[in-house]
Amino acid sequence: LALKDDGVVLGWGQNWYGETTTPHGLENVKAIAAGDGFSMAIKQDGTVVAWGRDMYGQTLIPDGLANVKAISAGRNHSLALQENGTIKEWGGYYEGQTALPRGLVDVIAISAGDDHSLALTQNGQVFAWGDGQNGQLEVPEGLGDVVMVAAGGCHSLALKSDGTVKAWGNNIFGQTSVPSGLGRIKAIAAGEDHSLALAEDGTVHAWGRHDKGQIDVPPGLRGVKAISAGAFF
Repeated sequence: LALKDDGVVLGWGQNWYGETTTPHGLENVKAIAAGDGFSMAIKQDGTVVAWGRDMYGQTLIPDGLANVKAISAGRNHSLALQENGTIKEWGGYYEGQTALPRGLVDVIAISAGDDHSLALTQNGQVFAWGDGQNGQLEVPEGLGDVVMVAAGGCHSLALKSDGTVKAWGNNIFGQTSVPSGLGRIKAIAAGEDHSLALAEDGTVHAWGRHDKGQIDVPPGLRGVKAISAGAFF
């Protein structure tokens, strides 16, 4: 998916479920998110539109959902962050997958993984819920001063205010073994089994699963402003 500066959304690639066929009349969009076979968009008026695969209700927008400022699309579930710092979640097929943790307020960022979710609160605390079979919900004790979170397939990442990265969960491919010497990091992203980090000097670091070249950062890549990770790219 791509969002143009005129608020128009473009989609390309696999379209088995209509995930790249943007709804007729969709305009004035300010943010987008791509899940597994479905897509989401926030309009300037704070409403959410979703299309594509709907086997688990992931594109069925809850009644009355409004004032949304951020969205995130997982494998079979959807997240929306409202202006008042509350989260709405729908879809999913694991028991408890959409059961928000108690005391979750003042949220400033969200991220949906395959079957788990992460939220960052205003005080730098990380909450995790959903499927935790691989330790992806086991937020490290004492973790604080977090400024960004990223949920992968079965692992989780957190970026601290000092530019360091913390990771936990499934590590079968080394996706939570954060390399040493990264320098000061300003952004993170998590794929199915790999992780990305963008350094303040504009370079990109990648680690984890490598069978499809997903961590082969192009030689000489510099001046990068943003990163995003797909399942295997």
